[in-house]
Amino acid sequence: MNKVALTDSEFATIAKLLHSAAGLSFDDSRRDSLAFSITERMRITRINDVESYLTKVGSLTGSEELQALLDEVTIPETHFFRNPPQIRALRKYVIPELIRQSEKTKRLRIWSAGCSTGEEAYTLAILVREFLPVSTDWDVKVLATDISTRGLAAGREGRYGERAFVMTEPADMNRWFVPDPDGASWRVRDEVRSIVEFEHRNLVTDPPAFEAGEADLILCRNVTIYFDRETTRELMKRFYGRLRDGGYLFLGHAETLWQISDEFSLVSLGDAFVYRRLDESAVEPVTESIERRRILPDRRTKSEPAATGERRKGDPDRRHKKRAPLEVPKLPRLVTPALPIPRVIAPQFETRDPLDTVRVALSEGRYKEAADLAAEVAGATPLRADAHYLWGVALTNLGQDADALVVLRKTVYLDPEHGFAHFMLGGALDRLGEGVAAARSYRAAASTLAGSQVDRTTDELGGRDAAELAALCLTLADRAGSSASLEGSS
Repeated sequence: MNKVALTDSEFATIAKLLHSAAGLSFDDSRRDSLAFSITERMRITRINDVESYLTKVGSLTGSEELQALLDEVTIPETHFFRNPPQIRALRKYVIPELIRQSEKTKRLRIWSAGCSTGEEAYTLAILVREFLPVSTDWDVKVLATDISTRGLAAGREGRYGERAFVMTEPADMNRWFVPDPDGASWRVRDEVRSIVEFEHRNLVTDPPAFEAGEADLILCRNVTIYFDRETTRELMKRFYGRLRDGGYLFLGHAETLWQISDEFSLVSLGDAFVYRRLDESAVEPVTESIERRRILPDRRTKSEPAATGERRKGDPDRRHKKRAPLEVPKLPRLVTPALPIPRVIAPQFETRDPLDTVRVALSEGRYKEAADLAAEVAGATPLRADAHYLWGVALTNLGQDADALVVLRKTVYLDPEHGFAHFMLGGALDRLGEGVAAARSYRAAASTLAGSQVDRTTDELGGRDAAELAALCLTLADRAGSSASLEGSS
């Protein structure tokens, strides 16, 4: 079946239904992806026209089909150890701090909200197991919830292929996963699976997963990008109510609470920014208050570019900025397992460059996914010019020229001979009205591309050869420079 073409009325109807059912917000930029999902469901249900399908999915007896459609539109790309800066923050600061604070109760509650196929939840369980082996008497639960029954089923199975491990270190592969006999997939070890529970839950319409003040840590990453502002605002109120004083909230790198909620405090942990519930009005002994309300020192590496959506110094989000930074005592990591772990040979599949996944996503038009993964690779390997370049390409395709500038400038700093990066940078500057700077970047692109030997089939060339693109850059440079001169004289 060919992809259906949704009329304005049909698109509005299904968008309203999905928003009411799950808070999902679909604008025109997502019309094509929604049409693909509906086409697939029509093929499976053997319904030949959109009107009949909408009647089925919207009827009282269509709840199963509505769930199937939600499954179709809510399975994002994910993998283990996603967002390295946040993983470092969890491993170095947050998990040790939460364990130290809970030494009396020996109880830890973590919520992976919007867990997709389970990689995030199992990653959290792995980070906890690094400090609390199975032999300890702690009561630990990582609750993984999602609206997708398909995603939850994959998570419960706990078996993953090569693509899920693009950001996983070999040592973590060997320690926490068992290879299947065919070498094509890996299974999460039982000691990790034992503390993860999967549950079907709608973040918008269902009651929150925990009681008030019960959760120590909530991760809801790359979920609110599909919600409108009001839905996100209400969800953050629920999260705030479920977190205990001192508990942490992690959002995706492109998500922020700016103009959404002022209840959380923004703290920096290494090169990651996270939110924390810190109750000013809580009545408790002074020593305990100081102990539990630490604002951790800002250890962010200033030389690294800021990720999209990151809060910067001086933003109104940064409450409690007069607090004296206190050093968090380090909790030694327990490295001796309770049970003997057999030595596992390194992964049987060939090591894959994570940027290959970025390139595939770009070629298929999945720009948001490409930007997220490229940002992670750039964060983990900040000297890789190609990671920053692909991140810039994805941001440009998303229309985020201002953010793309930061990344593309990093690219040409790392690799001054990267002609395509100069070309993309010139285009972003031109669209932002920076004609003089755009002309300079276009000329740099022409200079580096003129003598380069690049395959004509390279996507950036669009069927031209490098010399033709260099000539085009000179034309664009003259045009941008002329426009800037005219503006300056008017």
